[in-house]
Amino acid sequence: MLKRKKQQKYLVKRCLEIRRQLRAFADSGSQEALHKLRVEIKKIRAFEKFAVPGKENAKRMKTIREIFHRAGIIREANINLQMMKQYHINHPAFSTEATQTLRQESEQFRLHAAGYDQYIRNTVSALLRATRPVRNRDIRHWAARQLKKIAAGVTALSTDQLHEARKSIKNLLYVHGILPERLVERLNLNIPYLDQLQDDIGKWHDTALAVDLLASGGAGNKTKIIKLKKEQDKMSDAVHAASDGFWDKAVQPSP
Repeated sequence: MLKRKKQQKYLVKRCLEIRRQLRAFADSGSQEALHKLRVEIKKIRAFEKFAVPGKENAKRMKTIREIFHRAGIIREANINLQMMKQYHINHPAFSTEATQTLRQESEQFRLHAAGYDQYIRNTVSALLRATRPVRNRDIRHWAARQLKKIAAGVTALSTDQLHEARKSIKNLLYVHGILPERLVERLNLNIPYLDQLQDDIGKWHDTALAVDLLASGGAGNKTKIIKLKKEQDKMSDAVHAASDGFWDKAVQPSP
């Protein structure tokens, strides 16, 4: 059983880390701080869906989702600019738009940092009050549902389904880290494999985005596009290879 005290300790740790990264971004505009802030919010969202689901908590999480979304706009603009630089993509109009988005959204986000901090504290306080012990049986059922979602996504190999599969993997990894040791042994999940699979999907997704950027608006010549598409195919093959025999790899045989 996952005890209430352990859940609360986890939530407090996440809250403190989110607030720390929020202050760091407000002070310096650090993209690394923004990335870490989003990761911590993902952990809280995964925890909420796992441990305290329900309409009440969904309402409480609304503001945190909005903060995550606003941070995502900034993050996406920065990633697009970095990708254009990395792959030598010449797309002036897109670059100008991304630069403006990065600057304007960052200014607004930093301006509202104090309010965001309060929202985060309020939401986590509400979650702390809502936590209840989670039975081992419920945890096993939840883990099985996540694995089924992942298996369906990696088999389909469509952009949307792979993205959803990656989110399910991350949710599973986040929650797995707080489970009781005895239950971890019973679940017997191959965590290194799942982590590598989500990383492979992430690399494939990034390359697919770069191909779209390069092909849009005449941003690159044919040679560049062909080269990048080959890289995309290579990443796709890596996902195929990793996902082949998913169940046998994801769940280790009992000793």
